[in-house]
Order: sequence, then C-alpha cells, then structure tokens
Amino acid sequence: MPGMNLTKQEAADRAALVSNVHYSVTLDFTTGGDTYRSDTTVTFDATPGATTFIEATGATIDLVELNGAPLDPAGHREGRIVLAGLAAHNSLRIAGDFAYRNDGQAIHRFVDPADGEVYLYSQFAANDARGAFACFDQPDIKGSFSFDVTVPDHWVVVSNSPTPAPAPLDGTVDIAGTRRGRSRWTFAATVPIPCYGAAVVAGPYAFHEGVLHGTAGDIPARVYGRPSLEQHFDGDRVLADTQAGLELYERVFRTPYPYDKYDQIYVPQYNLGAMENIGCVTLSEDRLLYRGRASAAELEERTVVVLHELAHMWFGNLVTMKWWDDLWLNESFAEFIGTWAAAEVTQWKDSWVTFAADRKSIAYVQDQLPTTHAIVTEVPDTEATVSAFDMITYAKGASALKQLARYVGENAFFGGVATYLERYHHSNATLAEFLAEVEAAAQRPLDEWASVWLETPGVTTLRAVVATDDAGVISRLAVAEDVPAEYPVHRPHRVEIAGYEVTDGVPRRAWTLPTTVGGELTEIDEAKGRAVPDLLLVNDRDLTYAKVHLDEHSLATLDAYGGAIEDPMVQAGVLDALWHMTRDGSLPAQRYVDAVLTLLPRVANSATAESHVALMVVALRRYLAPELLATVSESAAESLWSALAAAEPGSDIQLQLLKGYALLAATEDQGLRLRALVEASAELPGLPVDSDLLWDLLGGMAACGGLTSDELDAYAARDVSAAGERRAAGVRASLASPAAKQAAWDALVRPANGPAANAVQFELAAGFTRAIDPGVLVPVLDDLLGSLREYYDANAGFVGARVVKHVFPVQLTGRVDDLAARVTAWLAANADAPSVLRKAVVEGLDHIHRAQVAQAVSRMAAQPGAATTEGIR
Repeated sequence: MPGMNLTKQEAADRAALVSNVHYSVTLDFTTGGDTYRSDTTVTFDATPGATTFIEATGATIDLVELNGAPLDPAGHREGRIVLAGLAAHNSLRIAGDFAYRNDGQAIHRFVDPADGEVYLYSQFAANDARGAFACFDQPDIKGSFSFDVTVPDHWVVVSNSPTPAPAPLDGTVDIAGTRRGRSRWTFAATVPIPCYGAAVVAGPYAFHEGVLHGTAGDIPARVYGRPSLEQHFDGDRVLADTQAGLELYERVFRTPYPYDKYDQIYVPQYNLGAMENIGCVTLSEDRLLYRGRASAAELEERTVVVLHELAHMWFGNLVTMKWWDDLWLNESFAEFIGTWAAAEVTQWKDSWVTFAADRKSIAYVQDQLPTTHAIVTEVPDTEATVSAFDMITYAKGASALKQLARYVGENAFFGGVATYLERYHHSNATLAEFLAEVEAAAQRPLDEWASVWLETPGVTTLRAVVATDDAGVISRLAVAEDVPAEYPVHRPHRVEIAGYEVTDGVPRRAWTLPTTVGGELTEIDEAKGRAVPDLLLVNDRDLTYAKVHLDEHSLATLDAYGGAIEDPMVQAGVLDALWHMTRDGSLPAQRYVDAVLTLLPRVANSATAESHVALMVVALRRYLAPELLATVSESAAESLWSALAAAEPGSDIQLQLLKGYALLAATEDQGLRLRALVEASAELPGLPVDSDLLWDLLGGMAACGGLTSDELDAYAARDVSAAGERRAAGVRASLASPAAKQAAWDALVRPANGPAANAVQFELAAGFTRAIDPGVLVPVLDDLLGSLREYYDANAGFVGARVVKHVFPVQLTGRVDDLAARVTAWLAANADAPSVLRKAVVEGLDHIHRAQVAQAVSRMAAQPGAATTEGIR
C-alpha cells in the first residue's frame, strides 16, 4: 500500500511545509480487548493554504477536527489523513481505537503467562509512532510531546519526561480476573524530539532506584523490569556502567547530558537489543537480563549496549538525522563510541577483541552478499529502512569511524563531534554537515576518505606475498589487496604488520611494522632482511576493516602451535581469518573446525569463544562435505567434552565449553551425558544447571534425539514464564524428526490463533533449522518454499525478515541436488514479492552457492594427498 510506505521525497515535501509541532497525546489502556483509545491534539505551523497529510495506522479513526472544523473520518485511507487548506497556525485533533501488537512494534502487548499481568512498551523506530497516535512520522519533523496515560492503578508509566505522581480516577478495570482501580499519569512536555524517539512504557513494572551525577547536576535514574525478574536486574552494575559512560561522554562531547532523567527498562519480546528512546531506553529482557549465570560475553554485551544507547542521547537524539539515509551514522557512531567507551572506562578492556570476533566478522559476511550496499546509501522509502538495519550499517560503519579517528587523530575527531553537537543541537543534520565539522577540526579534507570508505560497497582481502632466500631471510614482503570484481576499489589501510616467532612452543610477537597499505600490491621494504616469521599477520591488532587470508607457512604454524597463542586479539584474529578462508573456499571446513577445537580451551576472550563455537556449527552443517558430517560432528563434540572435563571449575570457558557441547552433541551417547546433567545424576564442579542453562541442555538433547515431546511438556510446565514459553517453543522445533520440523513450520505459517509473538517466532525459526542430520528438513522443503511468501505477507517487517533468514534451508546444500535451481525458480516466480522478502531469498541463494564451493573443497581435502584449493575470494 503506497500510503503505508512513506517515500524520501514525500518526507522532504512535508518537512518544507510543517514546523513547530507539539503533540498532546492521551492514551487509555483500560478500555479492554485488543485495542486502546488514542486521542491526540497536534498543533503545528504550516505554509498557509498548503495541503499535506498526517499518519495513523492500525486504527479505527472516529474523530478528526482541523482548526475546529470536523473532517470525515472516512478520509483515513492507507494510514494517511489528508489535511487541506492549512492555516499558518493549526490545531488538529484525531482520535480512535488503535490496535495492540505482538510483533515488537508500535505498542507491544505482553501477557505474562505466570500471572496474567499485562506489560506494554512502545517501539516506534523506524516509523511506528503512527501505530500509537496520529503524527508526522519522519525524523526531521521534530516535535515536543505531552503524554497523558490512563492505566490500572497498580501500574507504573514511564515516558521521556520525568515520572510524575499518578492521579486516581473513577471506575475500575478487569486485570487477570481482578477488579482494579484506574489512575492517570500526566507527563510534562518534552523538548523537540523525533517521533521515533518518543516512548511510553506501562505495566506493573518494578524498579531499582538510582541517580547519575552529571556536570549540570544529579540526574534521576532507574532500572525497570518485571517484578518476577527483579532479583536479576543487576541494577547497580547497569547504573555503574551508565555513570562511567556519562562522565566520559560529557567530557569528549563538551555537552552536558541534555535531558531531565535517564531510565532503562527491560522489556519482554523485543526485536532489537535496545532502543535509545529519549530518557527512556528500552532493553531486551530476552537478550540482556539473565535468570542464570551469565557468561562474560553476555555481561560485556550488556555493558556495550548500555553505553551505545547512552551515546545516542547526544548523537541521534540531541542531533538527529534528516532521513534514514543517515541511519548508519547514528548507529555506527553509537557502535564505535560504545565499544571505545567500554575499553576506556569499564572492566571490558578487550572490547575491541569482542567487536572483531563478533559484529565486525558478521559485517564481512553481509558485505560479500549480492545485496551489499555502501555504508552511505540512499534509502528511498520507509519500507527499505528494514533492510538498512544490518551489520554494514552498524559494524562496518563503526570500523570506518574507527579508521577516521585514526586518520585525523582522536583529538580532532572528538573536536569535530563536539562542534557538530553544539551547532545542530535539538535539530537535524546530515553526514556532510558532520564531516564538515571533523574536517574543520582536523584541518584536512575528507572527500577522498569518504569516497573510498563510505560510498563503495564490498570488503577487500589482505594477504601477504613473501619471498625468502636460501637462508630463510625475507627478500621480499608485499601486501596484496584483493578487491571484489563488482566493486574494484582499493582503500588505504592503516595497519600493523607483525611477525611472530615460536619460542618455547608459544608464538610471540617478534617485530611490528606500522604502515599504510592499499592498492593491488604494496611493497614493505622495511621487512627485507628479517628472518621469515613463523606466523605473519598483515592486520595485527585488527586496526582496519578487511578480511585476511593467511599464507601457507603461517597456516602450518597454526596447525602445530595455534593452541598455544596467548594474546586475545591474535586468537580472535587468526580464528576469524580461518573462518573467512573457509567461507571463501580457500580452506577446508574440517581444518577450521580443528583450529577452533585446538584453541578454544585457551581462548581468553569470552565472545571469541562464543562466536567461534557458533561458527563451527555453521561450518559443520554448511561447509563440510555432507558425507563427513556424522563422523566429524561426533569427533568435535568428543573434543569439547574432553576439554570440558579439564576446564577450571567455575571458569567462564567451562560454561562456554558446556554450551558448545550442547550445540554439537550428535549421538545418543552424547545426548545421554546432557540428560545426566539435566537430571542431576551427574554434575560439573563449579557449574550448576540453572534455568537458562537447563534449556540449552534440553535443546541439545532434542537435536540428537534424546528428548521426547512428553518430557519437554513436563519441563515447560515447571518453567511457566516468558523465557520458559519461548525456550520451550525453540526446543520443540529442535526435535529430531520430520514431523517436528513440519509442526514448527506450521506454527509459523499456519498459526491456529494468529501469528505467534515475535520472540516465540524467533525461537521457532532457530529450532526449525537446528538439525544434527539436516536430512530431516527435506520433507518440509516443498511446503517451505511454497508458503514462504504467505508467511511473510502475514509478518512483514522486522519479524518476517528475521524469521525468513533463520528458516532458509541453506544446510540442505549437497543433500538436495536441485536446491539452487529451486530457489532461483522461486525468485523468478515471485518477482513482485516485497523487496525485503526477495532480499532475504537472494541472500539465501548466495549462501547456497558458497556452500557448494566450500563442500567441494572439503571433499577434495578429505582425499589422500589432496591439496587445498583456492575458491571464492
């Protein structure tokens, strides 16, 4: 529907007409049923006589008044209400019944399975504020907001402004079979903010009280969440991280915290990790609140997310993009600064190692797909914004900004950031205006830098070209930069080239050469005359954005001594290089799996361990020759079990190894070990099985055929909670039978009572594709491809896109001979499918093609005497 999809040009035209907007929004969440009452008065200035429109979606509108004159509510079509004959100063009132949602957008309604209580939260980015009240839903029409919210009297309401005391009202409302009184919460007007940054959170939430100390005075701060999870809020640690970030940001941004309070709320069934609503940050309960023991990787992720969202209070909220073209700048800046801040002022000094091992590596994958895009790319309409939320926008952009900070110097970079915030505060700005401030601070032009780093898609590959004399001395060292054929642009890379020597069985850095490489071949004359190192890294310390392919001598060193590497960044760097060599068809999958298994017990960074355990599973299912899968999987799981037995009790790596074993367990006997831990007939010293870990182990039992449906029902009945509900759905979808896989797909595409909640769908999708023997998915393939569009049409947007990517049957590569042909035929038959859906399928087809090449390399390497073959680069 065109009206539902706002174009960039429509937004620009409307912004030229409308200004000085204030929203007075009245919401009544006590009306019962599947809707709530929304009554909004919008005052705004406009070009006299102009015609424009305002948006309201998912609503039955029954009242429209413009400047005192009624308009026909029937004029509300495709989410828009036309406003004609505008005056210089206007007052518009629009009221109606708006629908609650369960897809994590607009006003999401969650009913706690444990007690029937209702929890609401808003998620308005990218353009779903219109799903809660009438508004000009685009970033560059900022408005001030006054919220007036009626709720049951035992609820609390949190919004952008400081939380007021509620006023009691007459009347009652039924909540979970109990009559409750009503109350009204009236919030003071905000400063001008973008619609997507407005927020309303309501329900019987509990909170941890705190205060932040800023340069302009104390800032009230709370950490909210559902009462049943209050013991897990970890509020002191969350607020300590926030305080550390606040002090750093106020110093480098040269601007005090710009709002009156700062709340952070754990909310259930969230699509994202978090959202930077002004003074009212929402955090994913599913991802960031831990009912059991959290790994160091999980705790670090939460810290970085907290710092990321805090950075947005300045960069994104105080100064906002004009249109979604610059979404990357918002998110890349927060990604960069959140990681930088974690390393600077928190316990997570290795946060750049975590970044390299996780999000940056994902960006490399995204950047090699046929759907890749430049960091800076035009977003033609709001529908395309869904596709813009990817790791190119986040991690590649953050890597580019990290390069920029090195290119101009941190002082100049942050000086430019500070003047940008000072010049454009409470308004909107563009990338060009941001770069102009950094240019002025650095006193050097950035046009060329921006062109090669921001405006060109694709990831390059760096590799060493080495020649030695008979004495083993380097006679030539050059760094080749291999560029994608589709985007043949070389970039300047400021790197450190390092040589490692094995001493006492341990590879240690012997020398380092800081330099700039770029172009087809860069000669490194300073290396001549040095002894050829045992391990040569051309991007030591991970200073640039580029894949690395290792030379054969370095690979042989890793085979022999890789498990003895001690430096966390080197561990992450070599594993990442081997992973991408495997994806590129330059290394057989079994060799990458061996490297992970060898190094994993000594991995110092928790996220590196977590990431490569997950990637090892992908390598086994996608890139290993199918005929090797059973043997190699069983052996890999046994290696993890042996490492687990030797791990220090209570250590983080012990936890990671057990989670990894649960992911890899492939045989009945291996499943029985998990059963023994679940049933407490065996235990691991220092590692009790808590509620979160229990579901991890049950998932492993289900996948290797060691759990019955009746047993699963019994475990689900013991964990009557939001987490238990969604985890049970995922484990049920993991059961190792074609019938279970068909039932999981039916639950997604043919739900009995309408689409399941977003969080449940994500678990179903992940469980559906989890298979020790991917052959169990073959009977479902025809139905999946035949009803994929039906599924997406009912779940369009963030949820649909994420689920389609999860369920796409890449692991059937090598098991269904015509898989690629069938997907190609689907694309031909569905040329008119939504662009977001087609994008997901196009990417799936590319994953199939890569898997075909990788499996051929794996098969060849398994032959006696076979050499590794170069594939895709």
